[in-house]
Amino acid sequence: MANAEVTCVGEALVDFVSSSPTRSLSTATGFVKAAGGAPANVAVGLSRLGIRTEFVGTVGADSFGRFLTDELRRFGVGTRGIVATDEGKTRLAFVAVSKTGERDFEFWERHPAGQQLHRKDIDVQRVVRSKIVNIGPFLLLTKPARTTAYAVAREAIRRGSSVCFDPNLRMSLWREPAEVKRLALRMMRMTTVLRMNDEEARFFTGARNVRSAIRDLLGLGPRIVVITEGARGCTFATEDGIRRLKGFRVRAVDTTGCGDGFLAGLLAGIVRSKVPVGRFSVSELAEVCRTANAVGALVSLKRGAIPAMPSEEDVVGFLRAQS
Repeated sequence: MANAEVTCVGEALVDFVSSSPTRSLSTATGFVKAAGGAPANVAVGLSRLGIRTEFVGTVGADSFGRFLTDELRRFGVGTRGIVATDEGKTRLAFVAVSKTGERDFEFWERHPAGQQLHRKDIDVQRVVRSKIVNIGPFLLLTKPARTTAYAVAREAIRRGSSVCFDPNLRMSLWREPAEVKRLALRMMRMTTVLRMNDEEARFFTGARNVRSAIRDLLGLGPRIVVITEGARGCTFATEDGIRRLKGFRVRAVDTTGCGDGFLAGLLAGIVRSKVPVGRFSVSELAEVCRTANAVGALVSLKRGAIPAMPSEEDVVGFLRAQS
C-alpha cells in the first residue's frame, strides 16, 4: 500500500448524539452512536475527499474501540497504526444538539485509552513519510500522549513533513486555562498549518479582532494560519497577506464536526495543489479555503461528524450550485 498523504495522530472517541433536538443533555431522551474525535473526523473527511489517509492512536480494548476501528476502516482510512490498549477505556462524548445546531458536550471517561499513546506504539518513520502529519489536541492533555505528540511533531519537521494542528479547545477537560495555553502554544511553534476558530484565536493571543490575532499566530512560525468564524466564513493568511472569505448560507442541522470537515477540505486542497506549504500565496490559499468552507457547510446538514463528511462529488456539486 502507498504511503498515506496525510496521517492523523490522536484520539478517536464515540459520540452519542441526541436523537431529537434539545438544548441540554439533561433533557435528552435518546442518543445515536457515531464514531468521532477530531483527528478521526479529519481522517474520514480526507478519505471521503479522495486523499490517502491513515489514523494513528490508541483505543480501548473494548467494544467501543473495535467499533471505532471498524468505522475508520469502513470509510477507507488506514488503521494499521491503531493500538488497542488495556490501560484505559475508549472515551465517550455525549452531545445534545438544539434545533439551530448548537451543542452541549459532556465527556465520559477519566483515564481514556486515547491518552495512553506511547512513543513505542508508533512507527514514527512511517508516519513522517506523509506530506502532512495532523496532530490531535487531546494528546496534549496528559502524558504519555503529550510527550509522544511533541516527539512526532519534532521528527516530522526534521524529515521535511508539514505539521498541522487545531487546538479544538474543550476547557472542561483542562485543569487551568494557563496550562492549555502553554502546552498548545508549544505545539503551534512546531506547526506548519494552523487552524482554529475565532474564539480560540482570541484566547491564545488576547487580540481584539481576527486580523490582529492572525498576525500574532503567524509570528509563532506557521506558514499557513486559518481562523474559521462559523457561518460567517474564514480569515486566512500566509506571509503573502491576509484575506477573508464569506461562508455559504445553509440551514444547519448539527454543527458537530464542521470545523473538522473544514480542516479536511483545507488539507485535501493543500495536498492536491502540489505547491510547497511554505510557498502558498494568499490567492492560492483562497481557492483551497473556498472548498474547505463548502465541506464545513455540507457537514452541518446532517447529524454527527463522521456520518456527515461529504464525498468529493458532493463538494463539487455543491460548489457548482453556488456558482
